[in-house]
Amino acid sequence: MLPNCRFVTSQLTVIPPRPEVRQHNALINSSFVLNTLEWRAFTAILARIHPDDEEFKEYFIPAPELVGEETGGSAYLQIKSLSKRLLNRTLYVELLGPNGERVSKPDYEYISFITKARYMRQRGGLFVKVNPDFIPYLLQLTQRGNFTKSLTTELKSLSSSHSFKIYWLLSEYRTFGTRTITVEDLRFRLGIRADEYADRFNNFKAKVLDKAQEELSDTDLCFEMELLREGKAVRQIRFTFNASPLVLEPSATKLPLATAHTPPEREVWVTELLALGVGEAGCEVIRRHLAEGQYPIDYLSYVLEVMRRPRKAKIRKPADYVYKCITGKLLLEEFYRSQEPVVMPPIDKPTRKTSIKSVPVVPAETVFTLQEVQQMYDNPGPFLKRSERAATFEEHLQRVYLSQGFMLEERAGQQVLVLKTNTY
Repeated sequence: MLPNCRFVTSQLTVIPPRPEVRQHNALINSSFVLNTLEWRAFTAILARIHPDDEEFKEYFIPAPELVGEETGGSAYLQIKSLSKRLLNRTLYVELLGPNGERVSKPDYEYISFITKARYMRQRGGLFVKVNPDFIPYLLQLTQRGNFTKSLTTELKSLSSSHSFKIYWLLSEYRTFGTRTITVEDLRFRLGIRADEYADRFNNFKAKVLDKAQEELSDTDLCFEMELLREGKAVRQIRFTFNASPLVLEPSATKLPLATAHTPPEREVWVTELLALGVGEAGCEVIRRHLAEGQYPIDYLSYVLEVMRRPRKAKIRKPADYVYKCITGKLLLEEFYRSQEPVVMPPIDKPTRKTSIKSVPVVPAETVFTLQEVQQMYDNPGPFLKRSERAATFEEHLQRVYLSQGFMLEERAGQQVLVLKTNTY
């Protein structure tokens, strides 16, 4: 059978599974828990969604995709029970913005995933219909960084409920090779109740994290984890992994001959940052921030404009400077102030006496707090990780800031780095 063909048998359209599955990042980070059989059904449904689908089909999932080689009464009872649970299963879903984008402080809503499910004994499988409310999360996903894809074969090897979710959470960050998440956020995304593993972190680690690490060791997202503590308490977990980015499956829609081989046009800001020396990984971080609404796209132009202002000493590493200012939001408050409307003073009535007044020189300032600079040094972005990093913070301060004309001052009880330029 051809991989994308669909055929109708007794009024039922049978759609073979695709090797690739996709879902919106907001759905990946939503809070819900599925058992192993439900995750297999969820994956099987995703595998039958084509990138060009505009609405959900009616999906038939053969029993072997759910229960393996089990047959007879045992398989029948498992799938019959599964169909009932799927109808009652609600997901606590992260709501999207007006244009289908993620927002910085999202609301959540309980939404039923399946509207119809039944076991078709004569055909030996499960028939389901998906709630149309999930269309923004599963259909017509674009290549703007708002979705993640994985290979069906990798997910088939998993058996623990939490391993499926952790695989997706790491797959979202496969380009960067690391993801740091607080214990509280991870528990929320895994759908773990407040009273589960509440007595000791070691229980959570043994039954959730260690088990997922063991299962994912046989996938393309084998990971190591580092427990980050505040005092004796574990507050964050840093996952590190080495996975190659997956190649997106091309759309089945045939393009006109004139455009069939035309690559997608690159955004202007990406072209500018790449020309400046910011790497592809750094641009992906900025693209993700833009999709999440952390700052407007005009902020990027503002940072570039500030970087190009005349100054006493030339910035030796423009890409380093721009990347830190953008991702660290170091100039964001200044940017918003610059967008405020200018109130013009009232026009005085002309007098007979005229005089030529000198135009005052207004000093423009670029200000970083020393604490922000320290945080950027301790947590370098993708571009900084590939560049030569000073051995100490003091050396970094001298090389990147003081040598470029910044002065160390104390304002409002805290130390700040100030760069002054004269504008007229």
